Amino acid sequence: MLNATTTKGNKPSIAQWLDNGSAGQIKIGHSFSNTNDKSLQAHEHLFVAGDAQTRVYQILEGVVGFYELLPDGRRQIVTFCHPGDFIGLDHPERFSHSAEALCAAKVRCIPLTAMDRLISSEPGFGQALLRVLSSELAETREQLLSLGRKSAHEKVATFLLRIARRNEREGANACDLHLPMKRSEIADYLGLTIETVSRNITKLKASNCIRLNSNSRVEVLDMDLLESYAEGDMA
Repeated sequence: MLNATTTKGNKPSIAQWLDNGSAGQIKIGHSFSNTNDKSLQAHEHLFVAGDAQTRVYQILEGVVGFYELLPDGRRQIVTFCHPGDFIGLDHPERFSHSAEALCAAKVRCIPLTAMDRLISSEPGFGQALLRVLSSELAETREQLLSLGRKSAHEKVATFLLRIARRNEREGANACDLHLPMKRSEIADYLGLTIETVSRNITKLKASNCIRLNSNSRVEVLDMDLLESYAEGDMA
């Protein structure tokens, strides 16, 4: 999963080549490569583990869960892909994970050949790609820490805090969190049970840290308190 967030200063951003996909094309030098959009219904798969990979996907709308099934049938959601994210660059031949739309979604399908041409012919694209890969690696390390060492309460707070920080990076309201995923899907991401996720969301609500405006909308009332919970300072 990659994000095309604009970089600061004079550093090139992937968004310079891969924007919101509205034109159905990406620019490579003085030529263009066609792309197509694909709409997904809630719980429809974009691909499953073992499928041959011929495209990179950019999320335009909705949220897509990237997951792996364990031999006993349990599911581990590796990441949630939001609008602006790219998935597929780390699977050069076949997908090792599955991708499922968690709500109605739309993705942009970019041929791998077009990505190869961008890397080989566009100055700055490789550097921009390296930066977003580095950012993804840092997020993966943070998730490993959360799964391995944090308590259930810290995990839930950290999950909400990540979405808040993402909103802030994207210029959206950091306190207005859209959660289209089910509690079971959050549980599969955090390595918890549904009951544990629900219980700790209720605790955050009872402490006046958050407010539940709907099943899919959470309002952060006290960002400092949420950060303290995520770091374990309020244990």
